[in-house]
Amino acid sequence: MILNLFSRIIFILFFLIIPMTSQYNIISADSYYYEEKYFRILSNNYDSIDPGNFWENIKASDDSQYLGIGFNAKKDFGSLILLKDWSMYNFKLTKIIFRKGCSFKIQNQECDAEMLLYHTKDNGYYPPGRRIFMKQNFFVIVVPFFKADEQNPSNDLLFHFLNLGKFLDNEKNATPLKPVKLYQIIQNQPSYLFEGKFDEKDTLYMVFTQYHFISNSDLTNLEKALNKITIINKLNQEDSSIGKIYRNFQNSEKLNPKVSLMVYSKANYLNNILLFFIIFLILI
Repeated sequence: MILNLFSRIIFILFFLIIPMTSQYNIISADSYYYEEKYFRILSNNYDSIDPGNFWENIKASDDSQYLGIGFNAKKDFGSLILLKDWSMYNFKLTKIIFRKGCSFKIQNQECDAEMLLYHTKDNGYYPPGRRIFMKQNFFVIVVPFFKADEQNPSNDLLFHFLNLGKFLDNEKNATPLKPVKLYQIIQNQPSYLFEGKFDEKDTLYMVFTQYHFISNSDLTNLEKALNKITIINKLNQEDSSIGKIYRNFQNSEKLNPKVSLMVYSKANYLNNILLFFIIFLILI
């Protein structure tokens, strides 16, 4: 009996001492689709992440913790047009952040890593037609990644071209191998949209449900880089800060997690070369 009591005490102390983090679980049945709340990415005009943009630890606003690792734009990495409530908004991409684990689970599924595209609203943008005030000045797109075997042909090569491995060897001199443009993988797709908190600021979130594969080696490099810094585990701060969750498809089954076809790979460049070659043959 004494041993049983001692085991219970140890069990309770374990949960008191070890900090517990829980992700907000997004369930399709709890989301809303209203025509007046319809949203979509109309277009993006992202610039390349060129060699000369260096990997760095991305600090939170209080400078005591970090949001993750990635790239801070010198000015911005281009912009994106978001349609919401039948009004258009222009957001400039200012940070690209990578983290292990998920800020949000989808249908009870938790990813192994995520990419956050952090945007700042361009308040000088005047859209054609209807204009509605939006209180959020920040917009974050969440792109999930799931671990896959090294030989998986569907592995996203984004981390290879961004030269993540070099970041572990020399933190101050790690830069992309070639210009990397994100327009290939950031297109309108099944997503959830809701209000929340990011870095203690009112933020509009868009969470993609189509995930990408990350190789074991890339995930290991990501984890090693992140283990060197203190990460804010819970980006939304409090579950109570999350407003109603909206989906951009009326059929909730379209929001079920599945692998994305819009991966960053060598095939994209090959396809582009073939396309230009075909057009050239047609014109001559």
